[in-house]
Formats: sequence, structure tokens, C-alpha cells
Amino acid sequence: MTPPRPDAIRLWTRASGIRPPPPPLGIQAWTPDAAALAVLVDATGLDGDEVQAVVAQIPPATDRPPGSPVFILGTAVVLTRSWRRLLGAGRVPVSRIARCTALLEQGYVDIGCSRPAGGGDDLAWGWARSG
Repeated sequence: MTPPRPDAIRLWTRASGIRPPPPPLGIQAWTPDAAALAVLVDATGLDGDEVQAVVAQIPPATDRPPGSPVFILGTAVVLTRSWRRLLGAGRVPVSRIARCTALLEQGYVDIGCSRPAGGGDDLAWGWARSG
């Protein structure tokens, strides 16, 4: 399955004080006012595969512009204050099942998932309904 290719994408996360990951899909930089969203799940204190934990962190499809895509990144951030964070210990995987189910529960349609060609983070996505 081929993911949508927006021209610009905005990072959406409730985690603060983190270094943002690079944007997916070969996009060069995050765009604060882009219609397309990439959700970075905050898994601090949560099991990253808990569907409701993911649902709570993505906006409902009814709050998004019609026809806009929302992506959920395949790794979540875990806020830690230890030296292990410097070694990359602050990321955990989030299953495709949890991400796709969360999109469905929030009202997104045409849900899909894949790892983009050329590498990068595993993505799950859905579209806000048009009209």
C-alpha cells in the first residue's frame, strides 16, 4: 500500500520538551499550519499498544479539514530523564493494529499502513471524510 504524499505535514504530539523526529515521506521540514498531521504518540507511563491511549492522542476526524490525511508514526516517545535517553532509549514501537484501530475509532476512512519505500518510520494513516 502506498501512503498519501502531502506537500507539507505538521507534527502533532502531547509530548513536550522533546527533539522532534524527522518528518516522514521525505518531507524536509515540519510545517506548523499544514492540513496533514503526523501524530507522535506519547507512551510515557502507557503500554503503546493500548488502543485507547492512542485514540486519546489523535484529533477526531470531524475536527480536521475534509479530505486531509492523518498519519500515526510507528514509534512512540517515552519521556525519561535518564542518561539512556541520549542513547536512543526514548522510543518504543506502537503496533499497526493499535494505530489503525485508533484511526477507525476517531472516524477516519480509507485507513492503511506501510513502511515507505526507501525506509523511514512505519506509518498508519486515514483520511478525514470529504463532505
